[in-house]
Amino acid sequence: MKSSGKSWRLLLTLETEAAPKLLVSPIFIFLVAVTVFPTIYAVITSLQYYFLSEPYNKHFSGLANYRFMLTDARFWGSLKTTLLFMAASICFEMIAGVILALLMSRKFFGSGLAKTLFLLPTITTPVVVGLIWVMMFDPQFGIINYLLDQLGFAPQAWLSGTHSAIWAVIGVDVWEWTPYVALVVLAGLQSLPDEPYEAATVDGATNLQKFWHLTLPLIKPYLVIAFVFRFMDLFRWFDTIYVMTKGGPGTATETLNMFGYLTGFNFMNVGYAASIGITMLFMITFVSKFVINLSRKG
Repeated sequence: MKSSGKSWRLLLTLETEAAPKLLVSPIFIFLVAVTVFPTIYAVITSLQYYFLSEPYNKHFSGLANYRFMLTDARFWGSLKTTLLFMAASICFEMIAGVILALLMSRKFFGSGLAKTLFLLPTITTPVVVGLIWVMMFDPQFGIINYLLDQLGFAPQAWLSGTHSAIWAVIGVDVWEWTPYVALVVLAGLQSLPDEPYEAATVDGATNLQKFWHLTLPLIKPYLVIAFVFRFMDLFRWFDTIYVMTKGGPGTATETLNMFGYLTGFNFMNVGYAASIGITMLFMITFVSKFVINLSRKG
């Protein structure tokens, strides 16, 4: 009995060899509950005929949802919109993020306050960001059209135009998340050694040559981190675009994530919506792994 009581005391005070496993077990159970189980359930659902309007007619349909996806013009249209959205946003954010990080790495009066204010878009709730920009893009009372009018340009229907809506939401994403890219790159810039730059200065290298041949290669891991995180986030971007356009006008801003939401909750085709989600998961995993492996080889 004494030995049993001592064992329980050691277990409760984490003084046993099993202490590391006991400390990790809560987060492991949490991850299984919120990631592994929902993913397995989504895979199973994607292999079923499952409409919310026909809950008692749910049955196994194999790869029928995936076969339909290959011939679904709306799926391919939403994929095209997603790729355009990601390509434009990442391109602008990476370029602007590097430029802003270089500016913020310099010492100047009020630099601390400037950095704090600059990060405000990133820490603002995406839904709030969407509501703010809806008001700013308002055709009659928005500040954007007011400034255009003051400059002599005609007002634009930003969020209701078939071609302008996608660029409006791209602009909002760039405004919101460029500071994040700049913050990651700034962390890389502040960790760079001084010796290579001193040697380059002695050799007569210009600032542009230093940036191209020293700074960019040295901050490459940070650029990869920023790229992968923004790629994953952009691929599943939903909240801001839902507040601003709900995928409209028509399907002009309907990304894959938005299409999956509409399929599941508007069209009530849960099985097909799950197959879209699983397809997105495979795309994100494949591209992220490919970029990381490519950066290691380089």
